[in-house]
Amino acid sequence: MEQTRPFYDFCIPFNKDDKVMRALLNELVELGYKTIAIDQSFDHSRKEAGKRGSEMFPEPHKVEHLRKEFGDKLRILQRITILYVDVNVAHAMSVSLNLRKFNLIAGQPKTDAALTHCCTTFNGDLVTFDPAAGSRLMVNRKAYQVAVRRGMFFEIKYGPAIADSNNRKDMIKVAHNYGIKGKSRNIIFSSGAEHQFQLRGPYDVANLAFIFGLSEDQGKNAVDRHCRQLFLRAESRRLGKTIMFVKGGGPIVFSDSSDDNQGDSQDDEMEGCPKEEELDEESDGANGENNEEEENKPANKRLKTA
Repeated sequence: MEQTRPFYDFCIPFNKDDKVMRALLNELVELGYKTIAIDQSFDHSRKEAGKRGSEMFPEPHKVEHLRKEFGDKLRILQRITILYVDVNVAHAMSVSLNLRKFNLIAGQPKTDAALTHCCTTFNGDLVTFDPAAGSRLMVNRKAYQVAVRRGMFFEIKYGPAIADSNNRKDMIKVAHNYGIKGKSRNIIFSSGAEHQFQLRGPYDVANLAFIFGLSEDQGKNAVDRHCRQLFLRAESRRLGKTIMFVKGGGPIVFSDSSDDNQGDSQDDEMEGCPKEEELDEESDGANGENNEEEENKPANKRLKTA
């Protein structure tokens, strides 16, 4: 399992231009981020009819050169965002091998039915929304509670809100709907920034909690603790059930206080008792003294009676 460190940004859109990607990653390092996810989108609603039942999801983009370049400065994960309108995406996800190569899987529903499915049965880790589509999709209370019980998280992107005021209004409306329907539980903040000037520091992002209807602790968790929980859930989904063996570095001594007390009491009782060797010596000495006394006694003379 890959190790992660705060702070987190789980939505950095992929760009084919390496100069733009390097500028984004350098800015993230300067702002104090340690773990990020490069996102690529796939529109399942535009799938070809002949590809039903076969591999239709793309492979992750090649980012090994970026991982080597940034080394320990930045942990780079890979994420896919699936745009879909019906529940047929579940079958395609169950038979796909490329999806297992991604660290994170996000669902972006386009209809109310897809939103309910994303919260209840979607085999992913994250629920997101399209800021450009407006705030026409609102999650209901029951679906939100089911998603929280399943360990799903809801994403709020601040990058599009910086670029467009209309997106800012829609994002605030969606965020307050999360607060009304589910008390803003399991919320994470991501940038979704396509340019380095749209990025903000983690403490500045945490302060956006007051605008989105979250508390101060929820704002801090949205860029740290909840992101870590999301990553662990995604790893458990990818790896499944595992067995861990723990080996001790030094000798292991097992002791029981009751046994020790019993042993001490028995030792105390045995202190006053003579040992077997002493008993043997005493018995030998007693036998020797008796023999000497018998030898020293005068011989009994038998009296003759007339």
